[in-house]
This record gives sequence, C-alpha cells and structure tokens, in this order.
Amino acid sequence: MLNWLRRQASGRRAGERVDSSAWNPSGWWWCMQHQRAENPPDAPGHRRLGPYPTAAAAENWRDELDRRNEDWDEENRRWAGDD
Repeated sequence: MLNWLRRQASGRRAGERVDSSAWNPSGWWWCMQHQRAENPPDAPGHRRLGPYPTAAAAENWRDELDRRNEDWDEENRRWAGDD
C-alpha cells in the first residue's frame, strides 16, 4: 500500500523507472572540501555549491554571494526608509 501511495504522489506508473536527472544535474560545482570547481562533483551534496553554468562561475561563487548580499542590504534600507 505504501509503495502504491508513493507512486501516486510521484505521478509514476507501476514499473516506470525514476528520472534521476533532478538528483544528478549537470553543470559545475564548487567543492567546499577540495576548494575547487568540479564537473562532475566529487563530494557529498552538503559539501558543494551549485550547479553553476561554467567553471569560472563556480570559482567566483564568493563574489556572487557578496553582490547578492549587498543588493539585499540595499533593498532592506529602502524598505526601512533609510535612503
């Protein structure tokens, strides 16, 4: 019964294989363990960031993070009326 419920929830029919592409996406990953861009990733999911479209984008993850944080801080200042 439990397997039937799982199939119903997933939209799969009996005997249909699971599409694992969502679990193993392509792209470049920044490995926090090895401190490098990797394709395919060589570390567990909790030790990597991504996927990124290119190796350069993966290597520049920190710059992107800083830029987003600055944008969010600016947005918060505008919302608070601290122009």
